[in-house]
Amino acid sequence: MTLVIKEIICKSALAKCGFPGGGLAINPYVGCGHNCAYCYARFIKRFTGHCEKWGSFVDARINVVEVLRKQLRSKKIKPHEQIYLGTVTDPYQPLEAKYKLTRKILEVLKDYKFSVSILTKSDLVLRDIDLLRQFKNLDVNFTITTLDEKWRFLVEPGAVSIVKRLKAAKKLHEAGINVLAMVGPYWPFFTEPDKLFKEFKKSGIRHVFSESFNTTGGNFNEVEQIIKKNYPKLLQQMKVVLFDKDKFAIFYQEARQKLMAASRKFAIPVTVYFGRGHAAKFKKV
Repeated sequence: MTLVIKEIICKSALAKCGFPGGGLAINPYVGCGHNCAYCYARFIKRFTGHCEKWGSFVDARINVVEVLRKQLRSKKIKPHEQIYLGTVTDPYQPLEAKYKLTRKILEVLKDYKFSVSILTKSDLVLRDIDLLRQFKNLDVNFTITTLDEKWRFLVEPGAVSIVKRLKAAKKLHEAGINVLAMVGPYWPFFTEPDKLFKEFKKSGIRHVFSESFNTTGGNFNEVEQIIKKNYPKLLQQMKVVLFDKDKFAIFYQEARQKLMAASRKFAIPVTVYFGRGHAAKFKKV
């Protein structure tokens, strides 16, 4: 699939974040070249005017750094604000190697006292270890939902392998940088907490977050086609788990128990957000 790349001018660099606890979000790009089949961020097409398939376009917000500098001079921005870098895009997707917008943003943020969380699936973050070490309160959160590389490739075709993410996490940990993991979505059939936490422990991951699959907004459509083609016997079971209210509750209660058991076994704290649909997505259990 050909990736359509455009350079655009943005009016704002900082936006309110919908994560638990609030905070602010910075997204250097619109769209993402990782082309994840399950991506919840596809909803932004309603606001950007894109008609292309999600995962087939990326807009580089080429003036985002200048706009950020101006916004940070505002008295409305609190000095100890929580900032998330990459809430509806991956700040270290392949295009970052060319544009370096994320690196330039970090060069600005390092002179402030913000708490910064970087959300990514990419080992390109290793390029910026020199910058990351200059922050007093920063973490890198890798999305890692499975050790099944076949499934990973099918649903995250543009992202690097799980092995590369785990190696990157270990290198960051060894450099003194706080590393977290997001097991989200927690997949029926493909997410195995005990095996994941074992690898997390080896990689120096200090905290794990997990959320259920948000099926709203067409997020399941591409996943359904992938399962139908590659795992046809699992399709009906997957649909029952995700769309039957009672089965969903049973499955994710068991998933929560497995996460908690792995957390105790490997001494890694876990925070779980399970709920049906977008509105319930961040319901803590």
